[in-house]
Amino acid sequence: MEKPKKKQVLLYYCVEAEELARKIANQSDHIQLQSVNWRSFDDGFPNIFINNAQDIRGQHVSFLASFGSPAVIFEQLSVIFALTRLFVASFTLVLPFFSTGSFERMEQEGDVATAFTMARILSNIPITRGGPTNLIIYDIHALQVSFFV
Repeated sequence: MEKPKKKQVLLYYCVEAEELARKIANQSDHIQLQSVNWRSFDDGFPNIFINNAQDIRGQHVSFLASFGSPAVIFEQLSVIFALTRLFVASFTLVLPFFSTGSFERMEQEGDVATAFTMARILSNIPITRGGPTNLIIYDIHALQVSFFV
């Protein structure tokens, strides 16, 4: 009986996670690094291009994110939402650190739960051909957030 082939995973990453993405890819022949051109228009808004987008149809795709700064979250979410719409077989979002939950405390009426908002955004990543997004968070940092993601 023939062994089933291991699936190839195309790993996209943000600028902040490039070093970690390279280390991950070096651990397996089944992970192929892919790149994104992270540019900006003159007004500062993102002008992003997913390289080899035409070749990812039917592939297993992952994105290594880093939400460590509010300045980069929007552009990364834009890529995440775009990747899921390219007819991929499956999509996995790897978020090593859930930074919005680090200091957040709900102490009085009127406090805004930004971690809850981020969890709702991540819960609404578009579905792929293979089903919903797999979301892997390594360091949630706030116990209450685990109930929302």
